Amino acid sequence: MVRKIRFLLIIGCLVVSIQAIAQFDDPKTIEVGPHAGVSYYMGDLNPTLPFAMADMQFGGVARFNYNERWTFRTDYSYVTVGADDKVIKWRPERELNFRSKIHDLSFVAEFNFIEYYTGNPKRNVSPYIFGGVSVFYYTAYAMVGDTVVDLSNHLTEPAPTDPKWYDRVFGKTSPVGISIPFGMGVKFALSKHMAATMEWRMQKTFTDYLDDVGTVYPEENNHACVTVNGMYYDLTDPTATPSGIPVDDNGHPTDNPDGNYKAGQQRGNSSFYDWFGMARVSLTWKFNLPDGRGCNLSKF
Repeated sequence: MVRKIRFLLIIGCLVVSIQAIAQFDDPKTIEVGPHAGVSYYMGDLNPTLPFAMADMQFGGVARFNYNERWTFRTDYSYVTVGADDKVIKWRPERELNFRSKIHDLSFVAEFNFIEYYTGNPKRNVSPYIFGGVSVFYYTAYAMVGDTVVDLSNHLTEPAPTDPKWYDRVFGKTSPVGISIPFGMGVKFALSKHMAATMEWRMQKTFTDYLDDVGTVYPEENNHACVTVNGMYYDLTDPTATPSGIPVDDNGHPTDNPDGNYKAGQQRGNSSFYDWFGMARVSLTWKFNLPDGRGCNLSKF
């Protein structure tokens, strides 16, 4: 008899505990809001200096908080990155420069090291790590004199003789790319519905042309050149026309000087893909999702 009573008490306690957990467990939620920060690039013009020539990035984020440990999110980022040989000084004698505008859409999973829930005063801060995949659309530009030139309209290097899989899929001149974003950050609740994050992320791309620099110099007659405000410029090897060359009435340059580089010399490093990174903050507003019974029993 005593054993039966103990058994019934244990079963009763378990049922009560399960009901309590079901009643007060933090529900699944979504969070949406803006983000902004700084962005930078690492590649052929800047292989070693994070945050060198940092620029602005901004966008929006939407999170699905599956539980206190796992969050799945998508975010859009408008990113500007650039570099200049004269500023970075990795190879200043090359005199190349670029600036790229990137529209990035990423899908990542976040893991919270500490149980976290926006609005729960006992679980209101946590460091986290994340990783995922992104698709981006980009356009590279170069500053020529006082004019910005769209480099996607010019073939500054010869096509690769042994293209990598990415080049075969997208091609050098393709404006579409894919990347692997990853990083870490910290999130903290500001109120029952508002949260903030601070994070650093890197994105490994699978293109070497975010900066329009990747392989070797072509033959001189295959250099990409442009005429801007009556001056002739060599986009492939700017050392040939550092200040531009006047053009005649037919639009032809009045001189044909040699640059510092010959065909076949290394213009970039084709062994490594380009990267871009961001340091940013976000501010989001939480919306509770209904449970399976069409209501939300969370007390927060």
